[in-house]
Amino acid sequence: MLTIPQFLEFPSDEDSLETIEFFLKMLEKKNKTLYLHSQQVANYSVSTAAKMGLPLAEVACIKTASLLHDIGHLSIPNTILVKYPYLSTREFSTYKNHALAGSSMLENIPEFSHIMKIILHHHENWDGTGYPKRLKGVNIPLGSRIIAVANYYDRTINPCTQNWQKSHASAVKELQNLAGIHFDPDVIAAFLKALTSTIKK
Repeated sequence: MLTIPQFLEFPSDEDSLETIEFFLKMLEKKNKTLYLHSQQVANYSVSTAAKMGLPLAEVACIKTASLLHDIGHLSIPNTILVKYPYLSTREFSTYKNHALAGSSMLENIPEFSHIMKIILHHHENWDGTGYPKRLKGVNIPLGSRIIAVANYYDRTINPCTQNWQKSHASAVKELQNLAGIHFDPDVIAAFLKALTSTIKK
């Protein structure tokens, strides 16, 4: 698995840091794979955001959101999580609730109000076929669009996904094929530049 170096620290606010650590520890207890996945998605997302030239404050916001993007899985039964993506219609309906659940977990924490929408919409698709609100194109928060690409790539190449794991080359090809359909083409371009920079090091 490719590893992109982390170059932004956690928020300096002690309460924010403790909250992030709390949720990550809960996620680790729930499912170690999801815990590691969240860290990797954060690395990919930060590198992509930096390649896009976003302000440091926005990159830091995206990092926090990407670290916590899957906390809604805390409300999803493990029997469903271990079967993903091979879910029945009813199971997938339950699974999709994690985006809203994750956002809702932060609604009473003022310091995270700025990332709630990013977490809520990280499964929206560029063409409007995603969930939970079927947002389309630039109506999807940029942070959500970045996390969506990072999330897809890491899940695709992750050895813990067992029989649907794919190679880096196959994952890249799929991303390119889905540009303008599921994913923001500009985000994919920046993401692939970040990967290329890492591979060359």
